[in-house]
Amino acid sequence: MNVYEGKNIRNVGIVGHGGSGKTSLVSAILFDTGATNRLGRVEDGNAPTDYDEDEIERKITIAAKLAFCEWNKTKINILDTPGFGNFIQEARGALRVADAAIVVVDAVSGIMVQTEKGWGYAEEFQLPRLVVVNRMDRDTASFERSLESIQKSLGRMCVPIQIPLGEEKAFKGVVDLIQMKAYVYQTDGSGKFTESDIPADAKDRAQEYRDKLVEAVAESDEKLMEKFFESGSLTDEEMIAGLKNQVGEGKIYPVLYTSAIGNMGIQPLLNTILNLLPDAVARGTVTGKDLQGKDVQRKMADSEPFSAFVFKTFSDPFTGRISEH
Repeated sequence: MNVYEGKNIRNVGIVGHGGSGKTSLVSAILFDTGATNRLGRVEDGNAPTDYDEDEIERKITIAAKLAFCEWNKTKINILDTPGFGNFIQEARGALRVADAAIVVVDAVSGIMVQTEKGWGYAEEFQLPRLVVVNRMDRDTASFERSLESIQKSLGRMCVPIQIPLGEEKAFKGVVDLIQMKAYVYQTDGSGKFTESDIPADAKDRAQEYRDKLVEAVAESDEKLMEKFFESGSLTDEEMIAGLKNQVGEGKIYPVLYTSAIGNMGIQPLLNTILNLLPDAVARGTVTGKDLQGKDVQRKMADSEPFSAFVFKTFSDPFTGRISEH
């Protein structure tokens, strides 16, 4: 068993309206990281985190589930949560123990009621957030319409760090606006891609949104603002450092694009989780209960005694009360 230091652990909760593809996104993450050997599908009843009989029958997530994987020597703990109104409180309980949230938005429908509730829970716990626009390969999927919906409902500091290459059936990958590189995917669900220069027909849009990203990063940091006014731009290193700080402080919410069913855009998302979201020790000091029920404080550090957040307790007919943490 691998042992990970706190700096090499990410704890993320995935929230969003029902049907936006959260469980499919988790399935693609687990497949691309090698945690599973096949790309599970909700429709086929073999999604790794929808294993309850009722979930398989209804094809929806009913209870929050925990999954984990490794990416670039970092462990990512993932909480896959329900998105339908009757079960949305499961999402709140899961975010209570997460260090960051990934808010999944349907590229067809945009922001919906339970998306806003999940966002509200993340705000309640002051969690850094990524916004993932999923299902970019579906009919009537729209980059501009979904982004307008996000910025109108969640705020203008939801800023793309990618733009999609195509949409609907023509969706084939993403452009990284920091490195200004294109990632073009195979269409067989393998998750394989090639890195290339930005296609000629996407260069103008990429530059437009790169400029908007630079302005947003500079606007949120006084020193970067001075550098921006002096030189008119920021280096990649300044962009990444500025983004990481501002994502951690809840000033910027990066927007990314995927097709979970098509297994496209997953590796850039994983890299963003590692590069921009806080590690497990960034929470600082927390208050909890010891075995005697007394309040104790724990600094989130490898040197501290073992501590765990319990996010759910349930009764099993064979083993009794079980607490998940």
